Amino acid sequence: MMTGDGAILGVGRNTRRVLLFHGNARLLLHGVLTLVLESFTESCRSEFPMSMNGRRATELGTSSMTIESTMPPPIPAIPRSDEKTEFSRRHDLDALRAAAMLLGIVYHAALSFAAGLPWMVQDVSQSQLCYLFQAFVHGFRMQLFFVVSGFFTAMLWRSKGLKSLLWHRFRRVFLPCMVGLFTVVPAMAWASGYAMQSGAKQRATQSSEQSATASIWVAIRKGDHLALVEHLRKPDQLEAQHPEYGTTPLTWAALVGQREMVADLLASGANVNAHNRDGGTALHAAAFLGRAEIVGLLLEKGADPKALSGTGDSPAKSAVVDMGIVEAIAGYLGIPVDRQNIEAGRKLVLENLGSAGAGLSADGRVSSQVNQPATNTAIRGIFRALVDTPVFILIWFLWFLVWLLAIFTGYAGFAEVVGWSSRNLKFLLSAGRYLWLIPLAAIPQWFMGFGNGEFGPDTSMGIIPMPHVLAYYAIFFFFGALYFDSNDETCALGSSWRWLLPATLLVVFPLGLEFATGRFGWRDQLVPRQYHHVVAALFQAAYAWLMTIGSMGMFRSLLTRENRTIRYLSDSSYWMYLAHLPLVIAAQALIRNWAIPAIPKLILFSGIMTVFLLFTYQVFVRYTWIGLFLNGRRYRQKVVKAGAMGA
Repeated sequence: MMTGDGAILGVGRNTRRVLLFHGNARLLLHGVLTLVLESFTESCRSEFPMSMNGRRATELGTSSMTIESTMPPPIPAIPRSDEKTEFSRRHDLDALRAAAMLLGIVYHAALSFAAGLPWMVQDVSQSQLCYLFQAFVHGFRMQLFFVVSGFFTAMLWRSKGLKSLLWHRFRRVFLPCMVGLFTVVPAMAWASGYAMQSGAKQRATQSSEQSATASIWVAIRKGDHLALVEHLRKPDQLEAQHPEYGTTPLTWAALVGQREMVADLLASGANVNAHNRDGGTALHAAAFLGRAEIVGLLLEKGADPKALSGTGDSPAKSAVVDMGIVEAIAGYLGIPVDRQNIEAGRKLVLENLGSAGAGLSADGRVSSQVNQPATNTAIRGIFRALVDTPVFILIWFLWFLVWLLAIFTGYAGFAEVVGWSSRNLKFLLSAGRYLWLIPLAAIPQWFMGFGNGEFGPDTSMGIIPMPHVLAYYAIFFFFGALYFDSNDETCALGSSWRWLLPATLLVVFPLGLEFATGRFGWRDQLVPRQYHHVVAALFQAAYAWLMTIGSMGMFRSLLTRENRTIRYLSDSSYWMYLAHLPLVIAAQALIRNWAIPAIPKLILFSGIMTVFLLFTYQVFVRYTWIGLFLNGRRYRQKVVKAGAMGA
């Protein structure tokens, strides 16, 4: 069971889960390949007859001009145009879904350029604008995707029935998700491992070359007392957070094992129970790496042995984290690891914590857990592992769609039994919808981001989704499904996008970002500290809804008919998104030291990556079995020249 990682350092939630996976990756599902092959064969049989017509067409003439058939877009797809349906195609939502996927490529590319954002690759060229861009995207992109997914799920159900919906989603969502466990996830493990190892080497080199006067963090790592005194003359240095890891100077000193630095910082007035960005304390960090002497000093100075991090973990829990995770994170930080010393130190740490009143068992559980029946503890441990262990890295959205489809099946089955076929849910189109949509989404949002200083929703990659994250995205998914039943023929939803989007970006976004992260430094002047989190939840929920609905209105206003270029991008977006992140991470590590300003570098990097992914789609995917597996068959038809016909 992998727990306690949240109390170690201020790495971002998503980065932390990738570290967890890299340190303890396991393939948990067996027999999937057999299931995939059988279902794929059945899919080919159902699709193959159409390909015969395509091949015959290619033999009719010599022209190289290609006309492509109309086939389903990437998941979640709507019925093919050659099938009977009473509903017209929403080309604007096709394009919007593709935009959400393609925007994810630029979003992930921007993470290494975002100043102050914890990510496994830190580029030498960083910008506050890149930070704002990634927050702008992360705050609404996947919410928008799930709204559109819900819309097309309801559309396919209403037009083809529940059985057809389940079969289609099984082929286009569940099977790619299972195959992704053996393709995308291992690629992510390799890319993240490569990035972390190369980064650790670079940080170690930089640390040895940097002067202790460069920053308080270098002074602490080097153990330079005189340089530390000089840095502490500057205001607010004791409360500062590491720009990459989000740790306080005291926590940083504990992590790098500088006991004298810890003593100096405490003597200078450092708060022994100060929280890092992830909610952990210096005691969590010292326990994690088995720094027994530092743990003893911190406890002597009043450190709370029962302090909980933002993820609810105690210092003792940090002292029993799997060593594979320890080595991965220590490598990320550029801290040498001696497994024997850490394990020996952890035993002393647990003894010290127990003597300080934590009331621990041998495995680091607190007294309230020790008295619980062993069966209950085991069940909780298994459940926690199934939730927290990152399995569906990058492909988590497909796994969520599987869960949401299961819930939708119950809803659709009930609707069919009672004969409910309403397409007149006009209350969704009223401006008053925000009065209940925003508080509804704010409830699960409230459970996200405690102490992490991050904007936007959490990501859940476990076999069992985090309940609050699944509930959050379910709200957006079922809004999309119900929106289909609202029969919005007058384009009422999002019709005010021309003022709604600017107002959201200029007012709601900066307020939500400030209350969630304190990025601009004036939230304390607006609202008392104890209310920051609830206000942040409300503003983040408002931002997600306003951007989602405003974007839907904009695309419906501007895209009134099918565009072949946009349709091509829509078709390609599924493959591009599944393939992009391992490539992006590896490329980020390769170019991190290029001395190019952040914005031009991001634009160049994103452009090259997008073009390369489009190339792979055209050459290796679109007309191959991979394209058939992901989107359904696409086939070429050649137009016969007039001269050829006459001959």
